[in-house]
Amino acid sequence: MVAQGQATLRRPLVLVLGGLDPSGAGLQADIETCFALGCHALPIATGLTIQNMRGLQRVIPVSGTDLMEQIEVLLTDAGPVAACKIGMLPSEESALCVGRALAKLPAGLPVILDPVMTASAGGTLMAPALTDCLPQELLVRTTLIKPNLREAIRLTGADSAEEAAAKLSGEPPLPMYALVTGGDTPHAGNVRHLLYKRGLYFTEFSSPHVEGLFHGTGCTLSSAIAAGCALGMSPESAVGMALKYTCGGVHHAFSIGGAQSIPDRRWFWKGEFP
Repeated sequence: MVAQGQATLRRPLVLVLGGLDPSGAGLQADIETCFALGCHALPIATGLTIQNMRGLQRVIPVSGTDLMEQIEVLLTDAGPVAACKIGMLPSEESALCVGRALAKLPAGLPVILDPVMTASAGGTLMAPALTDCLPQELLVRTTLIKPNLREAIRLTGADSAEEAAAKLSGEPPLPMYALVTGGDTPHAGNVRHLLYKRGLYFTEFSSPHVEGLFHGTGCTLSSAIAAGCALGMSPESAVGMALKYTCGGVHHAFSIGGAQSIPDRRWFWKGEFP
């Protein structure tokens, strides 16, 4: 007999680490996306941001001690984590602490790293030192890294999306997969997203280009990939699902009165573009 109030069904748990953005990206995007796709997000704040959809004013990093305590206290009570998504890393200390925290999680746990460098409306989110060299402790536990094209070029010094994706994936300590998204570059028609595995071309995805300015699409996509992995999908299948889901959210985007629109992460996704 089940006691009153006791849950009978479990949602897969996704550990999400990122910044608190009061304008609708960051941890809010992570939570909404995981819930919409049938998972439960365990949010850990790496920093607070003072921003709106017109620009970032300031980032307040969470100390390494507080960051680790958030994770350790949470995991003593929560059930087993099925996947992890990492977003804003505002300091070298936070990146190293996240790397140490990942080492305590089960080997083989899918980890999605979104190396977000700037806010969509402008302003630096990642510690400058990290844009040139992400810690090996972090990369060695990362399954898939998901930069946009500008971030990929900054991280690798490459001249193209193909070269950057090849440099970002490979044998350990590099992540197995690199997904370089093209939504931040000028284009017409469809947008290209390149997926590389072990440093080699794996496949290419295409999504319709939608006119307008949107806030939190990268967070939505990377959290959706993590949710897909938590639900048992392979990283390749999770990427395909997440791109369709994110595209649908953009098509159904709404305004809260700011300079950018928010993807509707609650929309009922049927597996097809709208």
